[in-house]
Amino acid sequence: MTRHRIWAQGATDQVGHRAYLSHLLPHMKACTDPDFELEFKTMTPSVTTVHALSEFRFSRAVIRGAIQAEKEGYDAFFMNHFQDVGLYDARASVSIPVLGLGEATLLHACTMGRKLGLLAINPAFIPVHAEQVQRYGLQQRVAGIRAINAGIADYMEAFEQPGKKAELFAVFAREARHLIDLGADVIVPTGGIPMMLFGNEPDVNIDGAPVVNGVTVVIKAAEMAVKLKQLGMAVASRHPQSGFALPSPQALEEFLQHG
Repeated sequence: MTRHRIWAQGATDQVGHRAYLSHLLPHMKACTDPDFELEFKTMTPSVTTVHALSEFRFSRAVIRGAIQAEKEGYDAFFMNHFQDVGLYDARASVSIPVLGLGEATLLHACTMGRKLGLLAINPAFIPVHAEQVQRYGLQQRVAGIRAINAGIADYMEAFEQPGKKAELFAVFAREARHLIDLGADVIVPTGGIPMMLFGNEPDVNIDGAPVVNGVTVVIKAAEMAVKLKQLGMAVASRHPQSGFALPSPQALEEFLQHG
């Protein structure tokens, strides 16, 4: 049986995010259908600093990764990074489906309730997520965006120390309830790290508001995209005004050589 291959691009590495990956990778394997093969790609140096330059660096890796994935015969590509940096550029670069953790999670979460509450891993990402909400046209579906004031080291410790996890979850639940007070009935942790830390239990919820593990969502979305393509569904609009028209050979080569 031919297995479909999915390239999953992370912004993490095997050293600084070891505790996270020890939870993420088995979960990804368990979520992947038998007729699919998911390969998770790490990044060195990883995105450990909360800054626009780090996000820009990762966006370049995303675009190059999608191009390489298509060259190597992968059937789909997704980034396991909620900010979706480089998503539209990558989607405009290749013929295979390209998905982002943020877009896939937010669109699916809209099927689960009426209003979403976004909970970021750090306050610095609040304006980034606000821009995402506008980009995906979800202003009327998002009740608010809040954040946990913690660093990567805090989250890594929480994956290994139950006491630290309980401490962070208490903050997560408090912030989630603020979002619920604003009208949210679905809670979206905005990143693979908080998704795996706070949203990986069956039917996990805060006062009845489900906590969405978008890692699961984006894997199944990638599988669905491959199956829809097999059934004749277009991967993306290629109309000039969509911004997803495929590049000319010259544009592609210039990017690979100088981009």
